[in-house]
Amino acid sequence: MKNFLERNLPPGYSYKAELSTVIIAFSLLTIISFFGFLGTFLRLRRMLFMNFSGVGVIVERPIMPDFIYILDNSLLYYLIFGILTFIIASAVHYAYYHTGSKSIYLMRRLPNSFERHRRSLLIPTLFALAFLLTAVMLFFIYFAIYMIFTPEGALVPGQWQRIWSVLGSVFR
Repeated sequence: MKNFLERNLPPGYSYKAELSTVIIAFSLLTIISFFGFLGTFLRLRRMLFMNFSGVGVIVERPIMPDFIYILDNSLLYYLIFGILTFIIASAVHYAYYHTGSKSIYLMRRLPNSFERHRRSLLIPTLFALAFLLTAVMLFFIYFAIYMIFTPEGALVPGQWQRIWSVLGSVFR
């Protein structure tokens, strides 16, 4: 991995601080997202039951809110962090040619004129894709938690159709 990073970053760039910052942000974001979703889900699930003498009895005609309502903005921050990571890391990499290594003139003389752009954009693009793929994986994990741990009588049928209708209205 070290060779991959050194080959795809500006010459002389110290990748360790950037990599550790992204890993810390990624970890904190995952923890916040997971516990935010889980807290909302468990609170709404608890409302389906009435407590009689320490025994939870499901209320008559319980209805669990839709998955998309419970999900709320749990994954929106991954999109925001992915975009911000891409913009900031790319800007830092491009600026490093002028201020850090002062290798901008060397990079301009290379036979492959795209080399500077590749070294500046590849790693930030991979970071952004990692944020996006994690959001997609967490979406399916959250949906599985919702479907498995919600009592069957409280599930409203057609959750996938509701998700697609919300996504369709967002992208119109």
